Amino acid sequence: MTRGEIESALASGSSPPVFTSSLRRSLRNDRDDSALDQNHLSHRKTDCSQPLSSNEPETKERKNQICFQPRASILDYTELMYQGSDRIRGLVTCFWTIIGAYLISLLLSHYENNGEFLSRGLASLIFSRGTDLILSDLALVLSTSFVVPFVRVLWIGRWQPRFLDPRHSRSMIFQAVAEIGWLVVWYTWQGTRGWPWSQRCFFSLHTAVNWMKVHSYLSTNRRLACSLRTRNELEGLQSTRKEQNKVTCMQIKALDAELCPYMVRFPETQTLSNYAMFQLCPTLVYEIEYPRTSRIRWGYVAEKMAGTVGIFIVFYIVVAHLVIPHLERMHEVGLLLTTVHLMGPMATCWLLFFFITFDSIANGFAELTCFADRRFYDDWWNARGLDEFSRKWNRPVHMFLARHIYMPVRELWKNSRDIKRSGFISRLQKNMPPSVAAMAATFFFSSILHEVTIVVACHRWNHGVFFFSQMLQIPVILFAERAAWFRGQQALRN
Repeated sequence: MTRGEIESALASGSSPPVFTSSLRRSLRNDRDDSALDQNHLSHRKTDCSQPLSSNEPETKERKNQICFQPRASILDYTELMYQGSDRIRGLVTCFWTIIGAYLISLLLSHYENNGEFLSRGLASLIFSRGTDLILSDLALVLSTSFVVPFVRVLWIGRWQPRFLDPRHSRSMIFQAVAEIGWLVVWYTWQGTRGWPWSQRCFFSLHTAVNWMKVHSYLSTNRRLACSLRTRNELEGLQSTRKEQNKVTCMQIKALDAELCPYMVRFPETQTLSNYAMFQLCPTLVYEIEYPRTSRIRWGYVAEKMAGTVGIFIVFYIVVAHLVIPHLERMHEVGLLLTTVHLMGPMATCWLLFFFITFDSIANGFAELTCFADRRFYDDWWNARGLDEFSRKWNRPVHMFLARHIYMPVRELWKNSRDIKRSGFISRLQKNMPPSVAAMAATFFFSSILHEVTIVVACHRWNHGVFFFSQMLQIPVILFAERAAWFRGQQALRN
């Protein structure tokens, strides 16, 4: 019996429940969960201009919104310790004990065979030309600040050109040209540096991340600039009338709520300091305001820094001792046997990449910037399909795709179905639901972005193998949703 069931039973006047030990433990866990979100995190919500009240039902439209609110990561053991909860203490201790014992065995085995505990070949590869990489990455991040004068001069400035009205499609095309030009410049720069594969992979991924931040910043501010111009035009029209129109007043109030959801009003947010804070926050979706914590816990930051170093050492040992030796012998044993040998080490590398990215680095930057929404992932290990897994394991990218690809395509497809057309497009719009069309467009964009990033990082094109393998997930997802016998097989889908 949960807390909600107990409250409903007491409200209906039925007999009170028997408080067994399991029930007490359930209530204590619920109390710990609520304390996680209430003790350290502030309760301001952003991105929803009208937060839900306690008695207001959650509609489908609100459920589809991208909302930021104070939340903690599910597996953030450091946060749990700060809140006095030890629910996963034994699991974490057991996990790292097993990892430590396995690493000791691996290092001793490497010492017996090679006379040294740790392979140094990968270290010389990773840290070669490190200064060049750091300076290039710093220039990459600083170059993204062009978006601030871009927005101020072209869309909200006093002398903005009329032919670049943010409500016109020409403005969207100009934005796309600027983004693609910036991306081409830095991908070209990366290709001319002659870096090894480790530096190329890091720089390509960071370039893609910064491009998503640039796109979100420009797209969100272009939408707000459209609302600002519409609001000013309505206000000017209202001032010329003798009597105020109630409909126009309601429209102005709705636009004001969008331009000033809480404390700061657009376009006062168009400053370099505001953009620098967005650049440091671990999110890819720009908002005027985010929920904030009350202070920075430097002990928490130190633990996340130590965790980053520790996981990186484990990652290095696994790659140097288990991955690279099999890749070097691939021409002798063949591709199939090499793939079988690498299944375990590559799965371990993926888990280590997940923890170092979303548990250590993301939570560390969130603490430094007082960013309260720490929901960087959901319980992806319980996913019952590829679509659910893609939504849960990397929520920052999922939120970016949902905000800037999925929702616009779904609305566009839904509105275009009312327009009468003939031919293949008309039949496609009639037979394909907007959600399926939006999902296909999202997978297509994600596949293109992944393919381009891999081609730039590896300096070779494998004839679109990665692109087509990602696009094949669409029929698999549709089959899993529509096959009645497969829909009920929860364990098999997981």
